[in-house]
Amino acid sequence: MTENEGNDKKIEGSNPKKKLNVVTFTGAAGLPGCDTVCVNLSAKEILDLADEIIHKSTRVHDAVALVSLDKLSYENVVLPLAELEARQLSLIQCCVFPKMLSPHDNVRKASAEAEQKIDAHILSCRKREDVYRIIKIYAAKGESIAPEAKCYLQCLVRDFEDNGLNLTAIKREEVERLTNEIDELSLRYIRNLNEDSSCLFFTEDELAGLPLEFLQSLEKTQNKEFKLTLGSRNVAAILELCKIAKTRKTVAMAYGKRCGDTNIPVLQRLVHSRHRLARVLGYSHFADYALDRRMSKTSMRVIRFLEDISSSLTDLAIREFSILKDLKRKEEGEIPFGVEDLLYYIKRVEELQFDLDFGDIRQYFPVSLVLSGIFKICQDLFGIKIEEVTEVDVWYHDVRAFAVFDSGSGKLLGYFYLDMFTREGKCNHSCVMALQNNALFSNGACQIPVALLIAQFAKDGSGESVPLGFSEVVNLFHEFGHVVQHICNRASFARFSGLRVDPDFREIPSQLLENWQDITKPLVDEVCKTLKRWRYSFSALKSLQEILYCLFDQIIYSDDDADLLQLIRSLHPKVMIGLPVVEGTNPASCFPRAVIGSEATCYSRLWSEVYAADIFASKFGDGHPNLYAGLQFRDKVLAPGGGKEPMELLTNFLGREPSTEAFIDSRTNFNKVRIYEIIIFFLKPKMSMSLNALTRLPLKNTGRFEEVGLVRQSLFSSRTACRETAVQQRRMVFVVEAKGKKGMAARQYQRTPPPMPKIEDDGNPRFVIFIRMANVYLWYPLSIIAGGTTAKIMVAAKDNLLGKYIYKDTIARNIAAVIYRVNYTSCFLFGLIPLFNMMRKRFKRQQLSSTVSCENGNMRAALSTSDVIELPTQDQLKTVFDKVKDYFGDAKESFGKLTSLNPGTDQKTEETPDEKANRILVSFTKMIYNRFTGPEAEQLSLGWLILMSQPSRYGLQKILSDGMKHVALSLSSTCLVWLAYDTHG
Repeated sequence: MTENEGNDKKIEGSNPKKKLNVVTFTGAAGLPGCDTVCVNLSAKEILDLADEIIHKSTRVHDAVALVSLDKLSYENVVLPLAELEARQLSLIQCCVFPKMLSPHDNVRKASAEAEQKIDAHILSCRKREDVYRIIKIYAAKGESIAPEAKCYLQCLVRDFEDNGLNLTAIKREEVERLTNEIDELSLRYIRNLNEDSSCLFFTEDELAGLPLEFLQSLEKTQNKEFKLTLGSRNVAAILELCKIAKTRKTVAMAYGKRCGDTNIPVLQRLVHSRHRLARVLGYSHFADYALDRRMSKTSMRVIRFLEDISSSLTDLAIREFSILKDLKRKEEGEIPFGVEDLLYYIKRVEELQFDLDFGDIRQYFPVSLVLSGIFKICQDLFGIKIEEVTEVDVWYHDVRAFAVFDSGSGKLLGYFYLDMFTREGKCNHSCVMALQNNALFSNGACQIPVALLIAQFAKDGSGESVPLGFSEVVNLFHEFGHVVQHICNRASFARFSGLRVDPDFREIPSQLLENWQDITKPLVDEVCKTLKRWRYSFSALKSLQEILYCLFDQIIYSDDDADLLQLIRSLHPKVMIGLPVVEGTNPASCFPRAVIGSEATCYSRLWSEVYAADIFASKFGDGHPNLYAGLQFRDKVLAPGGGKEPMELLTNFLGREPSTEAFIDSRTNFNKVRIYEIIIFFLKPKMSMSLNALTRLPLKNTGRFEEVGLVRQSLFSSRTACRETAVQQRRMVFVVEAKGKKGMAARQYQRTPPPMPKIEDDGNPRFVIFIRMANVYLWYPLSIIAGGTTAKIMVAAKDNLLGKYIYKDTIARNIAAVIYRVNYTSCFLFGLIPLFNMMRKRFKRQQLSSTVSCENGNMRAALSTSDVIELPTQDQLKTVFDKVKDYFGDAKESFGKLTSLNPGTDQKTEETPDEKANRILVSFTKMIYNRFTGPEAEQLSLGWLILMSQPSRYGLQKILSDGMKHVALSLSSTCLVWLAYDTHG
């Protein structure tokens, strides 16, 4: 109950009578309208209030148990318990939270004692057979009540049945015995880890790379060696910063061997006992029992979710891993890469790639500025107004209180306290607690929510707050998301209010709010972008590490026969792209999350992050607070709380079922570009190329991609990769227009995109082409509809020059080659790159005019606005390369009148500078291609190569980020036509 999980157990209570002195404040005034929120009680008042809570709760339960069976009703069975819970929850919290925050030792001890007494009482209430019998009989009547009330009734029944009251006496004894055994084994596992005293000794040279402050914190032996205990802080520092590979491996091995002999048998017994408990309660295994009341529902769904995320990130993780291996090989030689090297080389690459001094960045994050930024964002996003409340009772002088109002109506929504800074006697973690939940009573009264945010920020010697680090800023945004979630909830029952929602759903609002953490600071643009890139660097590898342990947790609790000794060793290389577990270790012996607190639910944080990414991408894609979407989120997602199924809330808000695509895209799209930048950073190649080309986003039925503008820019460049924002990148596509003058001069600007052709949604795959003639400004859209083994081209263009100069055979064959994915076509395309450059230099472009016609006046040989052309079958295809070798063969018309064409001879000539540049370009293109796609050479296409070869990051990003993998080319005397389609579709 001390975490932001809320307090799911402590629900019983009633409204204290005014004669109780324990409910009065001993200091200043309380929060207006919250007379039951008592934040500064003395030790005696806490113990007295705990006794009063127990007394009132017992009295209400006794009254429910005595209701006559022929007079059972909602008003005398469910309503008394619901209002008891709502009114006493705040009193319970006032007894309990001082143990975490009070500056007085006697108050903390009294609070801990009160918590034990209240916990024991709650457990005894949930084992009362007389109350359970009344509730069960009433539930069986099937009386018509409100949906939220019905949900509450179901929860009441489960509270009792979780303690075995629906079982026989023998089975009930078995449940109690297994529960006690599980508690004892869990505590033993944790105690073994806490009591582990393993340590290692290293010389100063063996700790090279560690900062002086860290070394000074270590104990030093008489022989001048440093004693390193295996606490998580020390181990993380070694694995991230130590330059000596042997030291990293030694520490990783020792850390992974902790408690191997003691904790593996304990974990085996613990897992077995949990499976037995689940079977007694009517479930096939413990995972299904733990997930029955969560969004995920079943273990199979969780495993499928984790495997889908893992498989989607594997390709990117391989490319990330390749960068790390290359750097290790460069710095340490041919030494195998181990798990112990991951953190170190991720940090090394980040140091090389990102010019960030986190000490200097702190100056941009004073606490007051971060808070004002958070308040501003939440006000703009959710339509609320935050005002500080002064002269109220607090438990420490630097604690602050705030009121939250609806910005439209001015209605008071709730309050929150901020306890931001570390001090003696305070807990050492950050969280949000619900001091009072929203609730509606039968007399029409409304109880407003009150939240408490606990942080652990530092102060300097003079008592002034120290500016925050970037990770602290992100964490504060996350925690404040829980505050907003609690304050904006409007559930009628306290059981479903604020943080008392499905744990799989609880973290979604906080994960969503983290997306705006970079708007609070007056940083220069480059630092903002760099911070965001740093935060998501190597996200695929990091996510796979998390998925590994989530899968382990899920499998051991869904398979009673799982071998704990071998499971993690077999999972590790499968998930971590071939990396084996550290030699001689078994992480199962030191994995406390799977033992207590997150057993069978380790996946929950990733689950929330995935669906938060979907919400952000769908409703807040431009990165700026959107009041309309924010109000919808507040009304449709936050306000109902736990009274409705979370999946139903998200589906209602999104207009569809939640998807994992946005999360995958946010990782793969962002990091593919970053990997490309890292390669360029190390290799720094110089390239030059210029073509007439146009790439265009594919038409998507999903609506995920917006219509984009056009940008004219030359591919002839050796400048530094441009760094547009994500929003700018979405609005741009590459257009390269060949000028009729030396140097291929070009300029960059946005243009209004051409209208898309109207296409009926018949379920067929869609492809969109845009063609631009060299001397005609307009862009002409074509729609390609594929079906079966053939495809038809329908031209949606004006009746103009388009039909005269695009040779239908060439375009048909090229498009067909892409649709059929003809391998040999792709294989020969390498050879075309220098040829195109040669043609550009040697062919004199002819100006188009209305008098020029196709050869022999054969207008049927060209496309027209009414043409419908059937593409050739796969067997009928002849490669473009063959056509070029045959002096363009049947495609002669597609190149117009070639006045200076000289096919040349087979005689070898001295390599010119241009030819050398082309050869280097092809070699570099092959290298880049192999880095991105490995052995999948059959997916190669000319357009893919050309866009990857030019040094502009943007052109590469459009191909990678939007999933375009196949590009076909059609030639004419005046234009090149690109066709791209989305492999995700």
